[in-house]
Amino acid sequence: MGSARNPAPAEADPAPAVAANDLRARVIEQSPAVFITLVSVLIGLVLSDLVTEARSRMHLWPLDAFAVRTWGQLAANGISALSVWVVLAHLGVARRRAPHVTESLSAFGPPLMLLAATGMVGRPEIWPWFYGASLYLAVSAVSDTVQVRLTMDQPGGQRFARLAHPLGHLSICYVGAPAYAAAGVLDQHGLLPYWAEIAMVFVPLPTASALVWMFFRDWRAALEDG
Repeated sequence: MGSARNPAPAEADPAPAVAANDLRARVIEQSPAVFITLVSVLIGLVLSDLVTEARSRMHLWPLDAFAVRTWGQLAANGISALSVWVVLAHLGVARRRAPHVTESLSAFGPPLMLLAATGMVGRPEIWPWFYGASLYLAVSAVSDTVQVRLTMDQPGGQRFARLAHPLGHLSICYVGAPAYAAAGVLDQHGLLPYWAEIAMVFVPLPTASALVWMFFRDWRAALEDG
């Protein structure tokens, strides 16, 4: 009597694996748009609150020394918000990886600091605004570093390592944070002359512009690095 043939093993159904891969691909593809929308909403909220506060309580005219200082604070907060959007949004565009919780959490830091700093704009005492600027720059440096690391954590992502170089665009945050903290201490003790207050208020206009330029320079170089 011949031996019975062993039944052939059933082939595994590839459909679940294919569906899982398709789902992962869709999530990765959509995550940059979701992240950029989040950042845009946060920055829009900052700018909207800045305009509301300016209209409701700030002395902007006639253009005396106090009004000039207030205009400088408004411009500094506004250009800082725009620079945050540029950096975070373009890092989000360059990411093609599964979302991570730190990606969203770190994006909240700089806008929340700017929202808090809005309440310090146009006040008679400017040292709280200096402290707020210092804290904002410190938080921005941490948020930026986290975002760059997440962008590097993907296939081919090491090319973005140049964005984390301490002499790149982050150098402005590294220098600015202690500088504004020192200005806050001096002003709180009445040791900072008024002309120096005005100068420190308007410094973010060129420095934020330089930060954006330096970021774009390295970001474009990373994309073109074959």
